[in-house]
Amino acid sequence: MFKQFQAVLLGAAALIAGPASAGTITWGTYGGFKAEYKNVTESGPDVVPPASGLFVPQEPTYTENPKPQLTFLPQNFVQTDQNTVFDLKSKSALLAFAVAAKPIVGDPDYVGYALTGNTINMAGTYSVWAPFGAGDMGAGSPASIAKVTMSGVYTIQVTGVNWLPYSGGSSINRSMPIVPDDVTQTGPENSALTGTWAGTDTIDWVALRVAAGIAPSEFVTELSIQYTGQIAAAGVYGRAETRATILSISNSVDPIAVPEPPTVILAGLGVAAAVGQGYRRRKQRQAGGEPMANGDDNGAIALTA
Repeated sequence: MFKQFQAVLLGAAALIAGPASAGTITWGTYGGFKAEYKNVTESGPDVVPPASGLFVPQEPTYTENPKPQLTFLPQNFVQTDQNTVFDLKSKSALLAFAVAAKPIVGDPDYVGYALTGNTINMAGTYSVWAPFGAGDMGAGSPASIAKVTMSGVYTIQVTGVNWLPYSGGSSINRSMPIVPDDVTQTGPENSALTGTWAGTDTIDWVALRVAAGIAPSEFVTELSIQYTGQIAAAGVYGRAETRATILSISNSVDPIAVPEPPTVILAGLGVAAAVGQGYRRRKQRQAGGEPMANGDDNGAIALTA
């Protein structure tokens, strides 16, 4: 029975991870001085505007100290009925947006901010309770089983370089490590098993730049991100509950200074200025009939009587 239960739940999880194709919630754009999260949307088969989805109902908030971050504090959960021979509940949502670093206006010493890192966090709580043993719910009834699963996957791609649109390179696909990502209790048990789950994933920035095909001297200034979060609960005469309580996306940024001219160019400009000054002085002296003394510091040839 337990193996059949697992097979059913895995099949359901595969359906959850499929393409999102139902409602869409348009959150909008959030930003500050350093960056902005643009065109934030949540979509999927479990999303029914304005308040049904995985990351609703509270609107996300933007902060940028110490670094830009977009934070969701969802309140939705899934829970099974412990009096049902088999119950499966699930929620999933695709969060899509672009994060763009901003140019710096009004400061001649800096060009703008560049993105230098990306981290996604997702966390929540769970409770599973399988109270009944075999036969407790009637002759031939199975023992209780309660199970929850949590997962997150995302795609990230560079879409802006040096504060201009960029369409080269390829994306990176990631699966977020969540601990625990699967909790199961088999009855009979006298009490529920409760706890928290959490996942964090920080992108390998070097790998991202390589995938994008950009030079070391270029700056990443915009990313496109699609993140799918999934929670599921299943029970056989058991109660299983899981919820997501926070999702945050944070991005490290660095201010980029206006590049200084190379030393060789500066030296060349200095020589040119000195030569030009010497030439003007000679012309002025010649025009005034003033003889130049031997050893003139401009290197002029002395005039003799």
